[in-house]
Amino acid sequence: MNETLGHGLQMVRKKLGFLSARSFYIDLAKRADLSFNYSYYMKIEADQLVPSEKVISQLASLLPGTDGDLIVATYCSLLFPLQMKRLLKTEKEIILPKESNFKKGISKSHIRSYQMELTERQVSIIASTKNHYFLFLILTLSRKGISENELSIYHFEKMEIALKDLCEGKLVYLENDFYYPSYPEFVFPKPETTSLKKIYDKINAYDLDKNKTFGLSKMKRASFFKRISPRQSEIILMHLELLFQTIRTADELDVSYNTEVLSFDLSCYQGKILG
Repeated sequence: MNETLGHGLQMVRKKLGFLSARSFYIDLAKRADLSFNYSYYMKIEADQLVPSEKVISQLASLLPGTDGDLIVATYCSLLFPLQMKRLLKTEKEIILPKESNFKKGISKSHIRSYQMELTERQVSIIASTKNHYFLFLILTLSRKGISENELSIYHFEKMEIALKDLCEGKLVYLENDFYYPSYPEFVFPKPETTSLKKIYDKINAYDLDKNKTFGLSKMKRASFFKRISPRQSEIILMHLELLFQTIRTADELDVSYNTEVLSFDLSCYQGKILG
């Protein structure tokens, strides 16, 4: 285990082929909408401040393999030194490769569970057109980089414009002719403003064509409109929550088995009517 967080970041940076902190930060900033600036990052490397959990989560999600795990473990050791000593049975050392093996850039093969909440501006970009929305879905679900030529199988109109807008919004980024998501998983904010509600209305309309556009096969469809007891309502909600948890845990298991895409839409209403 590295003694300090700053030292750990320096070692990871050099391992990835970035000999200067600025070049490393610029690469991260090109790929994602960071919540910290270069000056803040430099203070972390210099051990002049303890970063927030959000900053550490962002950094860990953008680093490959065990490098991100090591940064998180070092951060936790900084906050809880005695507890982490008991938890960590063995130390993980970062081994610097030979200079001839330096390969600038960060591997895209890792997958993290860190979730980035979208800003209203980003949601607005996603909802600009149906093409923007569907391209966003494809690229954020992808487990590898996708080229523009590969995306052409869906026959999106003005695809180049949509891809450019998604890149400018720091939702995806282009590297070596392949598009990657800026974060492993994005979360849409709650519709707490009138403007967001209008944007979501557009997205809901796009969803009507989602399954057809991607050629998804129907697994199950059911519709109910009947009287039930309050107790039955509680049981149904409990079962639904269990179902939601099952879907959410897909990324917590071995993600190499996640070869299928699930399109799941549910609306459940409750109330009283005459009779």
